[in-house]
This record gives sequence, structure tokens and C-alpha cells, in this order.
Amino acid sequence: MCKHEPDSLSVMSLPFLSIVEPSKHEHESITEMMKPVISTSLRAFVVLIAMFVAPTLLRGHDQSAAQKAKGAERREVRVLIKDFALTDQAARPFRFQSLRGKVAIIAFAYTTCPDVCPLITAAMRQVQGGLKPEERALTYLITVTTDPEIDTPKVIAAYAERYGVDPGNWAFLTGDEAALKKVWKNFGVGVEKKARGLIDHTTLTAMVDRSGTMRIAYIGTAPDPKSVLEDLRKLLKNK
Repeated sequence: MCKHEPDSLSVMSLPFLSIVEPSKHEHESITEMMKPVISTSLRAFVVLIAMFVAPTLLRGHDQSAAQKAKGAERREVRVLIKDFALTDQAARPFRFQSLRGKVAIIAFAYTTCPDVCPLITAAMRQVQGGLKPEERALTYLITVTTDPEIDTPKVIAAYAERYGVDPGNWAFLTGDEAALKKVWKNFGVGVEKKARGLIDHTTLTAMVDRSGTMRIAYIGTAPDPKSVLEDLRKLLKNK
């Protein structure tokens, strides 16, 4: 089971992490709507809970079936992403600032993840496949590991190959834990090791504009590739 609790130095410090509490009126409305549901169907009760309880950013890998079916939550944000240096799947140094002038889509995952990460990687692969030639030149995809102990360049290279990734505009990044912690913190990603090869982390896919500012955060399970492409094309228009 994975359930990450936020710490004060990372995710809770970012402006888009506020948890929205339902108003008194909303609580009353929920209560009224729950009365007939409880007596008829437990399944319907769970669905209504998912619909009316305000979502939070941090979701580990123990998401319910209702959350997975709903997909990722989309939030518009403005967070400046600092430059960082990591190592890609070919064991080459990678600098984030080299992407200035391009729109970057960054996901956080690890190769032994049993549930959400494969869905996110598959969705990213669909996004890459949906890029037009002129868009591909202005777009870069990144997957940052949350498990540097296992995810060496050789391991993440095999992972990328398994998903049929085109390395021309998609880097899988690893590095030492100290360097990765700075990246996780900048993006507001909480990471907690449960056991070897089992990591609880914020399931974030972020879109960063040409100037290096995170503009959109998809939180939870895999974002819809069509929605990601729509957001991407809007940002590509802003030169």
C-alpha cells in the first residue's frame, strides 16, 4: 500500500496545493443526496463520495477504482522551475535549461512501479505519437525517476525501449538522490521509500512552458493524451 504524507518543505509550500474544503451548503447538499443512496447501493455511495469530496494533490499508488476511472485532475499553476542536472538513459549529462524555448512535459515514475506509473508512461507515449512533425521539434518529454537506487541508466533505457519510446525528444532521467531531491522539491513531488523497489510518490505529470515555468499540473492517474495535446498546442502558440 502506498500513501504519501506531504512534508512542509516540498509539496505543501507550492501555491497550487491548497486543499479545498466543501462549504456548509455543499455539506448539506451531500448529506441530502446520500440518504437514498445509502439505502440502495454501496457502489453508488462510493461514486458520490468521489464526486463531492474535494480532491487533494497528493495521491499515492493506493488509488481507488473510482479515482483511476476518473483520470488525472488538471490544475493551472505558475511555478518557476529551476535548472537542474541529471543523467539520461544513455548515461549522458542532461541540463534542464537546454530546453528553453521548448514546451516540456515532465512525469515522475519508477521502473518497478506496479500500478500508476505504467499508465502515465503509456499516456506520455500516446502524446509523443500524437505530435505533428513541427510540434515535435518544439516539445520535449521527460520522465524523472523516484527510485535512483534501482533506476540506473541501463535500467531506464530498457524501460524506455519496452514502451517503444522515441529518444529523439524524450529523456528518462536518473542521478544521485541528493540531486533528485532538489528536482522533486521544485516540482512539489513527495517521495517516500517503502521498501526496495517500492516507492510512494506524488503522481504528477507537469507541463512547463518555453520560459521554464510550470503551467499545468495533472495529478493522479494518467492524464488524457488528447487533453495534454490540446494544452500543449495552446502553450506552443505563446512564443
